[in-house]
Amino acid sequence: MGSTPRRGVDRMAYSTQPGHRMLLVLDVEGFGAAERQRNPIQEAVRDGLYQVLRWALNAANISWDDCYHEDRGDGVLVLIAPQVPKAPFIESLPQMLIKALLQYNESAPRPEERIRLRMALHAGEIKHDTQGVTGPSIIRAFRLIEAPALKTSLAQSPGVLAFIVSDWFFEEVVQNSSIDDPSRYQPTTVKVKETTTRAWICLPDHPYQRETEQLTEISAPRQLPARSGLFTGRIRELAELTASSIVDAEFKGTTPIMVVSGMGGIGKTWLALEWAHENIDRFPDGQLYVNLRGYDPSGAPVAAEVAIRSFLEALCPSQRDIPVGTDAQAALYRRKVADRRMLILLDNARGGAQVVPLLPQSSSCTVLITTRHQPTELIVAHGARPLSLGTLNDTEARELLAKRLGPHRVDAEPDAVNDLVSYCAGLPLALSIVAAHAAAHHDFPLAALAADLGDASARLDALDGGGLSANLRTVLSLSYQALDAQTAEVFRVLGLAPGPDIGEAAAAVLTNLKPDQARTLLRRLEEAHLLQRYLPTRYRMHDLVRLYAAEWARQDDQALGKLHGLISYYIHAGYAGERMLYPDRKKVEIGDAPMEFELPSFTDDSSILAWFDQEHPCLIAAQTTAERLGWETQVWQLAWTLHGYLWRRGHLHEQRTTWEAGLAAARDLDDATIEGLAHRLLGQAYARSQRLTEALEHLYRGRELAKQTGDTHGEARSYYDLIMVWRQQNNDRLALNHAKEAFRLFEPLDNLVWKAEALDRMGWHQARLGQYDDARSSCEQALALFRDARNRQGQAVTLDTLGYIAHHCGEYDQALDQFHESLELCRDLGATYYEADTLEHLGQSLAALQRRAEARLVWQQALRLNRTQERAADADRVAQQLAELDDESVN
Repeated sequence: MGSTPRRGVDRMAYSTQPGHRMLLVLDVEGFGAAERQRNPIQEAVRDGLYQVLRWALNAANISWDDCYHEDRGDGVLVLIAPQVPKAPFIESLPQMLIKALLQYNESAPRPEERIRLRMALHAGEIKHDTQGVTGPSIIRAFRLIEAPALKTSLAQSPGVLAFIVSDWFFEEVVQNSSIDDPSRYQPTTVKVKETTTRAWICLPDHPYQRETEQLTEISAPRQLPARSGLFTGRIRELAELTASSIVDAEFKGTTPIMVVSGMGGIGKTWLALEWAHENIDRFPDGQLYVNLRGYDPSGAPVAAEVAIRSFLEALCPSQRDIPVGTDAQAALYRRKVADRRMLILLDNARGGAQVVPLLPQSSSCTVLITTRHQPTELIVAHGARPLSLGTLNDTEARELLAKRLGPHRVDAEPDAVNDLVSYCAGLPLALSIVAAHAAAHHDFPLAALAADLGDASARLDALDGGGLSANLRTVLSLSYQALDAQTAEVFRVLGLAPGPDIGEAAAAVLTNLKPDQARTLLRRLEEAHLLQRYLPTRYRMHDLVRLYAAEWARQDDQALGKLHGLISYYIHAGYAGERMLYPDRKKVEIGDAPMEFELPSFTDDSSILAWFDQEHPCLIAAQTTAERLGWETQVWQLAWTLHGYLWRRGHLHEQRTTWEAGLAAARDLDDATIEGLAHRLLGQAYARSQRLTEALEHLYRGRELAKQTGDTHGEARSYYDLIMVWRQQNNDRLALNHAKEAFRLFEPLDNLVWKAEALDRMGWHQARLGQYDDARSSCEQALALFRDARNRQGQAVTLDTLGYIAHHCGEYDQALDQFHESLELCRDLGATYYEADTLEHLGQSLAALQRRAEARLVWQQALRLNRTQERAADADRVAQQLAELDDESVN
């Protein structure tokens, strides 16, 4: 790492007393590489190393201030205070270093400032002389850090850390750890200079491949919900699932697909989860789970594209690795699960069309599906093995009641138990509710409960797949009648709540109660097994229970008004968050928020995105509900509220579908202003999805309506949005004309950002046409406006354009400065789309300056980002530049 003044603290314990110490040596990979030869970069890397090391040691409860540290040639030596235990150096420090390195590298302004580390751990006697600390143990530690096998391990790893421990440390610390796994360490013989010794290497964020299992790119996802401790019977069905999975995997060489079908409430999910947990050791590379909600009362099954996106969020280390397009996401999902021994559990599917896109093309994976329909399509087209699930037999039903109520209570009233078993007709859900009611009234005789069940009348209509017996209606009625009046009212109205679940704040709005009151009543419903609290503040109902609750809600004259209030809450809460995310977006009129509910308190972008991440399925379902009920105003308002979030997160499928519904609602309202807005934003969504013909159709119509209604902003924004289409078609002259027209219309509207955006686009396309003086003037005006408005994304884009102009004018040093400043902003904002463009342009300037190694590095980064974002033409262009660079190096 070069010779620099020693850094560290001279403690009395180290300066005067020899003794046994824990030694830590670290080295930055490639510190002396050509791209780091400039002194400011080496200094930045050195400072980054100390920043990372200080944070990681403190996070692992190892005080940095109590350590002695100094630079030694190519390494940093750290001596640990004698009272510090050694176990944290393998049990927590590596993960803290990895976390700190990833955070530091994410924020590094230049690629060459990013850090990967080698680390050596040893312990032994040290002493102090005029040159610092000395001793054979220190020499041994530095020999370990120079081990060729350690350098090779890190070079071949996609991770950021590789460490080596001495043989003594392995035997005394690693093998005696109650947390660390010694099998993660690979033995090696270190031969450096006069030293020959045995040591052990570990790659904590990229483990060594074992003979029996393949490497995984990230930690194996574990998405299975918990199994029930009350699972009963189904011995034959469990064995049949196991036999089907083994036969397909071993003899057919195709993906084992098992489909459990049956009526609602029969226990399909119960069985699937029990089998999955019983066989979890067969799937060491992870388990994926999704509830496809094929029969959700809201009528909104989970689209395959949405399910794939959720799987990728579990499979990818960062959302930056997930491409934008749905086809690219599907292809990445198949690659991620290929050759991995994984279980994919697709719960509550509606039919083959919903699950076929989720099937992997790998015989190493196993797929388990639950559905209410017979899986004929999957059997014929994909060789799925069906398992039709019937009811529990009487013995199994009694066993379930005994597990819930205790054997003594069941044995004491055999006739009453026989009646209960008969009334429940072997339906696990019905038996569970009966048992819950009996457990809540442990002093009631079971005979009284059986008598009540016999007297009740049937109310629940038949469901798909054969229908439900009247007994389930009786059980649900009994549970409902046992509620007090206020809790029963909450139960009824929850049956109308859109979405897969509901949060406590939304439930308070829906029930028109104070949050504390609502929370108390939700807990009562949870205790009655009519509601499940699956997260600390979120609840969901079983589909059948919700249908029953909705029946009662439809008899309540005030229920629809409460539902309207909930959807209004979703709109106003989302609108408040959206305004903070995009303060320069033109406001729309949604009315004042009702006084009776309190909106979420958002503090920053992260809190807003977290709220949307959790609530957006409910907002999507709320739009579907509003559409079904003819509440057109709420339909388009929900589309508008969700637009920015869906754009930021890359949920293109939902962005299109919400605005397709929003446009239909706007047409029904016969409001040309709202219809023009809907056309334009739907056109935006189509353009981003590269569906350019549809994008043009809607953007042109949006522009026409804006002109008719005198909406100058809408007309200007239509011109601006059309630039996205022309740029993808490489029509720079038409794009420039549209940018000028957008600026002309924006100029009198007194919004700095709108004018700056148009000026920046003018500058880009002027530069593309070779009009460099005009381009620079346009961009300098844009940059000034963006800075006045404190809009950092606009600054990043405009700095890139200015760098592009400087490059083409031969001003390479100026171009480099502008590209680096743009990159710093892009990375701080997470604007990976613009980062890819700037990296490409930076590489061009570096190549022009004959700095080929640096150009190759940034072009490789640009290529990766373009491929991740499904930008095929851009990726091909960067790849061609890389190939030409390599040809020049050879010649």
